[in-house]
Amino acid sequence: MLPFPSLSEETVRQRATAASWQRGVNYFESGAVSHAVWREGTFTAQVEGSQFEPYHVRIRLDEQGNIREASCSCPYEGSGDCKHIIATLLVLIHRPEEVSVRPGLRTLLEGQSREQLLALLLFLAERHPHIVETIEDFVAPPTVSAGESPAEINLGRLQAQIKAAVREIGRNAYAAYEEAYEEWPLISEALNPAIEQAVSFLEQGKPRTALLVLEAATNAWIEGCGRLDPDFLEDSAAMEETNLMDFAQIWTEALLSADLSARERRVWERKLETWMETMISGDVLAMPLTAVRQGWDYPPLVAAMQGNFDQHGAWEGEAPDFADELAQVRLRILKARGRYEEAINLAEAEGQIPSYLQLLVEVGRSEQAVREACQMLQDPTEVLTLARTLLEHGEIDLSFELAARGLTLGETHRRASLAEWLRDQAENHGRHDLARQAAWEALKAHPTMENYRWLKSHLGEAWETHRLQALEILAGRSSYAPGEITEIYLLEQMYPQAMALVEQYPWSGKLEKVIQIVGDEFPDWAFTQCYRQAASIMDSGRSSHYDVAIAWLRQGRDILLRAGQAERWRAVLQELLYMHQRKYKLRPMLEALRR
Repeated sequence: MLPFPSLSEETVRQRATAASWQRGVNYFESGAVSHAVWREGTFTAQVEGSQFEPYHVRIRLDEQGNIREASCSCPYEGSGDCKHIIATLLVLIHRPEEVSVRPGLRTLLEGQSREQLLALLLFLAERHPHIVETIEDFVAPPTVSAGESPAEINLGRLQAQIKAAVREIGRNAYAAYEEAYEEWPLISEALNPAIEQAVSFLEQGKPRTALLVLEAATNAWIEGCGRLDPDFLEDSAAMEETNLMDFAQIWTEALLSADLSARERRVWERKLETWMETMISGDVLAMPLTAVRQGWDYPPLVAAMQGNFDQHGAWEGEAPDFADELAQVRLRILKARGRYEEAINLAEAEGQIPSYLQLLVEVGRSEQAVREACQMLQDPTEVLTLARTLLEHGEIDLSFELAARGLTLGETHRRASLAEWLRDQAENHGRHDLARQAAWEALKAHPTMENYRWLKSHLGEAWETHRLQALEILAGRSSYAPGEITEIYLLEQMYPQAMALVEQYPWSGKLEKVIQIVGDEFPDWAFTQCYRQAASIMDSGRSSHYDVAIAWLRQGRDILLRAGQAERWRAVLQELLYMHQRKYKLRPMLEALRR
């Protein structure tokens, strides 16, 4: 039995663009992958590329074969995995015997003595001087508030991890910044381990422990950023703000959940004020700062929770930009504490309509919720959330009534999830007419193979009388989902329609599949498509993509040969050799197509 999980080729194909997939296959078949090693969930390899040094690929998989992380040292910036990652994964699938299985790092180190580990660290520091700072961060005492931290957390290790991550991400981000890229890696991702820990402690009902984690993380983040270029940090601030807003929300929830005394609130207030001045995008801390100043006894807040509010809601004057986010944090806490009436009042006061309606259902006021939803909700997504809640509380009729009304709201494509949900739930509850009504709406909103097949299978003998109606819907929605509609045309053997669609929408990613299916029946069209794809690469002189061009030509050659048009192929190839005779890299690749 293999020591690594099984992985399907289809899973790998779906992770890449058509071009990256084809080039990855070519790299795999040419034997470009070497030094393939499996270490307890991590697969690494080297792949020959356009540079003198090979590229390094690292892939992390779980026990079920799900790819959790895949990275490559190449400069690829397109969507999906690069060709080197694809080639590496294909080795794992098709050539497992070439993979060297070795013990993981923990297994290697566990049997070593203190002296051996010390010698190893000194050796590594001498060979790789940049890791000295990482070691320094790891052994430094944690910078947290006075008092012992709980045994369940190692704040020193967390801070070392954050500072090391800031340094590593910062190095890569600064390189991209220097090259004047429009975007670069987010340094705030270094805070993710702290966010995960703090959320875990909040879920366990330990907000004070969460505060210790957040304090340690904030200090480490500020210290780590202090070592980076100030101009770079200033230009990064806007990009980092969204990520840091999540961090600020966790801060807010921890502060409001901890039931702090007045003195404790003043202590945290001073710390937050200091951090706002020294932290990149420090303005995001305005929300936790406001929360700790207001606590739960801020007069307008108290009045709002009692149902007494005006147009200002829970605020004395104009609400800040983060008012919605702060309201959601407060609502989560009130709900967790069973203070539903106060939560309902606050949600209404702060204009948190979806939350307000959800809470009404949860306290048994479902009819009121549906009545008000019909007046307030205009977004099918919000209708779906409330309909699900109603169904979970046993309100089947009200749920379906609301969902059916939601299918008349908003733009057609925004109804997709609601229509699919109503279709499936109505069918499960024996409401077949409603299910079919929703199924037609689902096809209009989201013209996919799955939605088409559902109608086809559930209409049974009546399908033939409705088939034309379904195809007319698809024809009118081709720009929304050309790839899916192409698949449906292929299923129905409507080959001319499929061919026209992939020509109209070449970005749909279905051209190669259509060529494979219709090539023998429409060889002239299929060859023309292959030739166009290859010519666009060869004529522009993109030498690093010549392998893709040759793959297209090889496919076109095979189509003509099967169609008995060998003479035509020889003439085309001869013309290509003449046209590109001065391209020293391309010409031998074209010559190889003679065979």
